[in-house]
Amino acid sequence: MNPLSQALSRKSNNFDLVRLLAAVAVVIGHSYAVQTPSAADWVHNALGFDSFGALGVYAFFLLSGILVTGSFDRQRSAPRFAALRIARVWPAVAVASLAAVFVVGPLFTTLPLREYFASGITWTNLDNFSTIVVTPNSGWALPGVFEHNRVPVDIAAPLWTLPLQLRCYLVVLVTGMLGLLSSARSTALAAMLGCGVFLLGLHLPQLQFGMRDFGASAGGLMGAYSFWPEPFFMLGVLLYGWRERIDINGLTALAFAMVFLVFRDTAGGQPLFYLIFIYGVLWVGTTPLLRRFVPRHDYSYGIYLYGFMVQQCIASVAPQLGRVMSLLVAAPLILLCAALSWHFVERPVLMWCRGRLAPRSVHRATGVATGDRMVR
Repeated sequence: MNPLSQALSRKSNNFDLVRLLAAVAVVIGHSYAVQTPSAADWVHNALGFDSFGALGVYAFFLLSGILVTGSFDRQRSAPRFAALRIARVWPAVAVASLAAVFVVGPLFTTLPLREYFASGITWTNLDNFSTIVVTPNSGWALPGVFEHNRVPVDIAAPLWTLPLQLRCYLVVLVTGMLGLLSSARSTALAAMLGCGVFLLGLHLPQLQFGMRDFGASAGGLMGAYSFWPEPFFMLGVLLYGWRERIDINGLTALAFAMVFLVFRDTAGGQPLFYLIFIYGVLWVGTTPLLRRFVPRHDYSYGIYLYGFMVQQCIASVAPQLGRVMSLLVAAPLILLCAALSWHFVERPVLMWCRGRLAPRSVHRATGVATGDRMVR
């Protein structure tokens, strides 16, 4: 038996590797859209649905559902949970918005700098509340920047997921405060309530952050998604609740894959794929076979924030550059931005926040805040 709980209880697992692979998948997925001449996403060609980027986002939400639920369950503190979530998400977004306004904008705008900085549109990009809580469509579009790109105007397309993540965090916070994250049955109820909130949002325009809106603002990138990411988060909540009863092993993953290959062209092909995808993510995140490849630092959020921004810069300078070559040029620049974000923004803020929130006895005993895992 290799229960999911065993991986969650150990300090050593492969979740950082999964997040890194998911972030890279999002960057690869965007490369098919931002660069000309473009080619069809081979994942979409093979499956007939979804894409590199979609699978990366689904993996992010699935892992977040597991780890964020575990975070609240361990802390049993609503203020601490909220503070850590804010510390994990907001500072990096704030710095990225500053980089967009004061670095990318002045370098790539077609307007005179005086006109660029005089525009109210420029300063709306510093409204991080709208980016994280409402929609990214209220900012991250700089005057005169990327207007002639294949994906016009958009500076940081992946940020459309942040309001969705926030809603999922609120579900965990509310259900946790109601005591629904303490047992397998109650966690199942919490996941059902979360799915109910998601379904309600689909039918209430004032609660929607629709794929249609994002597709209109980002050149139809959302056409690469055939499903919503929130149910993957709620499944992660459910998986955490049933972690003691979920066995993860390679033979089961292989069996699921074989079943999918047999029935891939049937009506059940897509549901079967999601089953093997979910189980495959769990296997990659827990198997000791991949432990040596786990990165020492978690650059995934930085890659997610800066990947599209860097790709748009390259597409603006060299629009005819091939997709593979543009990825090779972008990769070291994206990694540099992600490393700077992690070492000088994300990690210091998290360590400071954990130190402030840790019990005084922990400080006296170790001098270091133990905190919980750096998750989104």
